[in-house]
Parts: sequence; structure tokens; C-alpha cells
Amino acid sequence: MFITLTKFPRTRLAEWMCHLQQWHAKRMDKNWFGPIRLKPLGVKLVLLAAIIAFAIAAIAANIAVRKWQYDVWEANSASTYIDGVPSFSTADAPYFLKLASEIPPSAIGRRDAPLISTIIAALAKTDAPADLLMAGHTLIIIAAGLTALMIIAAFGAAGYWLEGAVAAIGGGLSNAYLVRSAVGRIDTDMLNLGFMYLMFGAVLMTGKAKSNRMALLWCMVASGITNLFMWWYAKPQLAWFALAALVWLLLVSRRNILVVLAGIFLFLIFSGVQFFDPLDTAYVKEVLPFANFIFPNTFETISEIRQISFTQILQKTAGSLEMGLVCIAGLALWAIRHPVTAIAYGPLAAFGMLNFVIGNRAVFYSAPILWFGAAFLMTSLARFIASALHTEIDPANQPVRQSGAAIFAGALAMLVAWVNSPTSYVPRPSFPKEVLAGFAALKDTADPKISVVATWWDYGYASMFLNGLPTLHSGGNQISPSTHFVARALLSPDQSETIGILQFLSSEGHNGISQNNNLASLNTAFMAQPKTSISKTSNPEGQLPDIYLVLTGQMPLMAESISAIGNWDIEAGVPIIPRGNDGKSTFEFMNLSCRYRGFPQKLTCGALEFDLEEGLMNGDPSLAGWSRAANGTSVERRNYTGNYIGKASLAAQNFGLQTIQTGRRLTSQILHRALYESSLNELYHLGVIEDNRLDLIYDDYPHIRIYKIPNLPDNLEP
Repeated sequence: MFITLTKFPRTRLAEWMCHLQQWHAKRMDKNWFGPIRLKPLGVKLVLLAAIIAFAIAAIAANIAVRKWQYDVWEANSASTYIDGVPSFSTADAPYFLKLASEIPPSAIGRRDAPLISTIIAALAKTDAPADLLMAGHTLIIIAAGLTALMIIAAFGAAGYWLEGAVAAIGGGLSNAYLVRSAVGRIDTDMLNLGFMYLMFGAVLMTGKAKSNRMALLWCMVASGITNLFMWWYAKPQLAWFALAALVWLLLVSRRNILVVLAGIFLFLIFSGVQFFDPLDTAYVKEVLPFANFIFPNTFETISEIRQISFTQILQKTAGSLEMGLVCIAGLALWAIRHPVTAIAYGPLAAFGMLNFVIGNRAVFYSAPILWFGAAFLMTSLARFIASALHTEIDPANQPVRQSGAAIFAGALAMLVAWVNSPTSYVPRPSFPKEVLAGFAALKDTADPKISVVATWWDYGYASMFLNGLPTLHSGGNQISPSTHFVARALLSPDQSETIGILQFLSSEGHNGISQNNNLASLNTAFMAQPKTSISKTSNPEGQLPDIYLVLTGQMPLMAESISAIGNWDIEAGVPIIPRGNDGKSTFEFMNLSCRYRGFPQKLTCGALEFDLEEGLMNGDPSLAGWSRAANGTSVERRNYTGNYIGKASLAAQNFGLQTIQTGRRLTSQILHRALYESSLNELYHLGVIEDNRLDLIYDDYPHIRIYKIPNLPDNLEP
């Protein structure tokens, strides 16, 4: 079974296990089935050269694709660069960059910050945003090569170096992983894959050790790698998978309970892994109770946490359904040949199935082992053919022919992996440079002691990195109650309520929410000035903080997520279904393809005929209103709610229509009445200010708009 079983005490179980091992070895130990035997010396040298060449090719391929992506970004620097350096393509990047900027040179090397931030701080020339960004991008290139090397080492530990190189190309360039480690992805994912496989490779070496002492030494090596992994990515769940593999291998190979216990002890002590409750995670919760209320789980709106089908898993990891089935077939064949090792490496393949528990974000962990399965199938088949064709002709040259067949099949497998990889993929920056410029502008206009930024959580980290101001919520706390109330503020048709909610969150926070027993009292608190303010510690005059409400051109595209979170009954813990919304709680801005002949009296959009004088859609009184805006400023508005008398007619007026002019381009959108009348739509697209406390201080429509809600003394009415 490749890992040698040590002798049992003379028991029936021991005898049965020995018979099982002998039975398996008799049927599976073929000269073409398993690791290549490195004999004679000439074959050994040729294979060693091939292994080195394959490893270099795999590392170079992973680096080259990322380098090419950077070349594409450089060629389009007008939209992909900020401050003369590449931007970022993940909303989490500014979080690690911000932490890196706060690490003093004397503290580099301590575990006061994540390892990724520590490395960025060490690589950066200064703590300026541009230098930190450049260091982060350099780390992406380095990590691409290291990830390939770590994957090769993991399968090399199992005796399959050539196949490991194929796994490094197929897994490192798979759709599942490339989108998470591409240009601008300054995030832990750039090394998560490599650390995971290196950790399992070290664990496997404990089972291959020739003595108890060497087994325990490898336990310490594995725990050291795990410790480094936890510093890089503090998710103890991943380390417990490795510990399970460690226990399995020690039980099978050492057959000594004291050695098993010692190995577990060493791993737990030196890895620094902490215990956790697997059920205490938002990934497996439908709702999130807080104080007296039940909030929606915002994770449900994140695309990378949504479940995908089994077919999609294979497409993301192997490039296609057909190739995925080949990978699975090869992996199954390898498991038959090496059942003990396959069980130890089982979690790597099983991560794909976690898609049906925590969503598709962990699928990429399975990509390398699937491609290893394909490579094993191809090399084993080639060696079988070589063995079958030449056994009678020249038995003495079997090692030469089999090694040659393996090298040829491995090279072919690498080519197949490359062809099935999305090597032409290039991500876009997370946020347009105009949006980032708007956030950066707040650094010079806002007082960080009495200011807070209110925007959607995706921008939280970027805002803090660029201007140093606190935010109401960000990527680190998007599952908090703040996200629901910010969504509700954006969806509110009453700008006074929008201001009240944001002021309450910025002054009273979650503590203020927990002090209310029901939604009615909470709504009352929103519409009243808070009587106390947590800002008094740094602001003895007792003022509420200045609130900077930032709206961007991407936020209308996020309307579905915003409405899913905002349209929620926090007392009953169920979605709120707006009238006339087809049984859904979510809204969206639906763009129409229109002909503007007869505009602005009439409008034809595909099969829809609008009478803008009467508020009719295909002859029915379906419109509550119509607006026309030019470059973010409302120039014409029509309200149809008074045109018809009777509940039946009013009940039908569930939609709003708006025509937006940007430069010389006209775009029309139809949207649910609640979204049409929301603060988000009126303040962003129409520029309509209904509460004089709102002051537009930064306007770069259609990219970004920033409104200031100035601070007010607690005893002063607005």
C-alpha cells in the first residue's frame, strides 16, 4: 500500500491485516503501476533531470500567466493603475495593506499582524500606499512560484514528482484558483493552496518514516508548517483536517499508541492550532440572532459562498465536465493503488464537496489533486502499454522504456492541463480608479477624530486604507447588524430616516440596538437625535460625528444584495416581500433597450409601450412616476399617483421609470417603486436632496458621489 505496515502483535486482527496487505500487494504491485523505480543509475539520472525540468516548467507557467496579466494591466493603465502602480482586484486587499502600513520597522517579524501584511511591510520601501501596493503585487508573483513548488513537494512526498508538476500547472492555473490568485489579488488565497498541500505533504512523511523517532520528527516539521500556515491564514478548521490525516497515518504505520499520542501532542503544541465549534460559523446559519432581533445572514448575498452544481465544480477545477471525469477516474485508480495515502489525502479531494456546505469558495483546494489524478491515469496507461509491448522482446530494458513512457505521458498531461486552463483570463480592478480617488479625497477634507464613512461594506477596507477614517461596516464585519441598517437606510424613501439611521449607527452603534426591545422603539430612536454619543470621549463638546455618505456607480449593480439584506423583518426573522414585486424581496435596476422617437411624451422599449403623459405601461396605469436626469441632476419629474382614483388603480402603480442622460447617451430603467423612491436612487442617479442636512461635497457622477451629514450638538435640533 506504499506506506509499509509495521508488525502487529500476534492477534487475529494483526494476522487479518497482514493477509490483507499481502493480498493487495500481490494484485497491485506491478512494475507499471505505482511510483517509478529509480534503477539503474542511468534511469535515475534521466528521471531526476525530467523531474527538475517539469518542476521548472510548472513554476514558470504559473509565474508567466500572472506576469502576462500584469502586462495587460500596464497596457491599460488608464483604468487599472492608481498612483502610478497597479490597483487591486479584491476588496480584501486594502485590509492587508492597511495593516502593513501600521507595522513599524522594528516590529516586522512579530506576530502582531497576519503574515501577508508582515511580508508586504518588509518588501515595501515606505508605508506610502503606492509602495505597499507595489510590494503586494511583487508578492503575488513570488507566491505563484511557491504555490507550484509546494504542490509538487506534496505529491513528491507520495513518490509522484512528475505527476505533481502536472498538478501544479492544472491546479495553479485552474479557473477555481486563478481567479483567486490573479493580478491584483493581494489576499491570503495567493498562498493558501500551496500551504495546504505542503502541510499534507509533511504529514504524509510521518507515515513513511522508517522509525518512531523520524516519525515524531516529521510531526514537528508538519506542525511547524501548520503554524506558519495559521499565521498566514488563521483558519484552524484547515489544520484539523491535517491532524486527522496525521492520526490515520501514525495508526496505520507505527501501530504504537504511545507514538500516536506523542505525535498528536507535538502537532497540537507546535502548530498553535486552536479548538473551535464547527457549528459556530455564519457559513452554516440561515439567520443571525442579535440581542432582541433576528438579522439576515449577509453571506447569502456573496457569490463565492453560493453553492454551485457538481458539473460546475468539475468545470472550475478541471476545465470541463469531460476532463473532470478523467481526473476522477485517475484519482480513483490511484486510491486503489495506494488506499492508505488516498485516505490521508482525502480531505484535499473532499474540499470540493464542501461547496454544498459553505459554498464554492473552498473548491479550489481540490483542483491540484484532481489534476494529479489525470496525470496518474495517463502515466500509468503509458507505462502499461510500454510494459505490454516490450516484455517479451527485451525485458532488461523495461525500466528505460517505462521511464521514457512516463516522461512522455507526463509532458502530454502538462500540455493538456495548460490547454484546459483559462490562461487568457484577466480580472478587472475591484473598483474604478475614480471611485478610489473619491475615497482618497476624504483624507484631506474629513477630521478622523469626529468623522465616519457610511457606504456599502465592499468599500470599507478601501476607504480605511485610502483615508484613514472609520467606517460603519466593512468586509470584516459585514455580518453585523450594521449591514442590515445601512441597507435599510439606502432603501428608505425618506431621507430624514436615512440620516437618522446613519446617525444612530455612528453614535450608538450595536449597543444602542441591543437596548431596544422591539422595532417600533428602534424606529423612534432613529428619528430622534441620540441623547448620548460614544464620540464624547474624543469630542468633549458632545457632537455627533460627521457622516460621509458615499454612493458609487457600482452600488446600483449591488441593488439585489442591498435589498435582500434591507428588506427583512428583524422581529420575525423573515424577508419582507414588497407589494407587486413578483413574490421577491430583492430589487434591481433593469436597463431597457429603447427607441426615443416621440420622447418625452412616449417611449418604446422592446415590447413595452410607455405613455409618459398619463403614466401608462402597455395601456395599464402601472407607473408611480417618471424621472429624467442629466449627468446626475434631475431635470424633469412626473408623479402619476394622483392620476387615478380607487384602490385598484393605485395598487397597480408598482413601478418607476427613469431616463438617465450621461453626456449624450440616454439610458432608461424600470424599477420597483420602492427602489425608484429610495434614497440610493434619488441621491445617486437624480441628485435630489430632500433634507437640507445633506450636503453634496464631492461629485464625479457617474462614478462616485459623497454627501456630508455634518455633526450637530446633541441638544440642537436639525
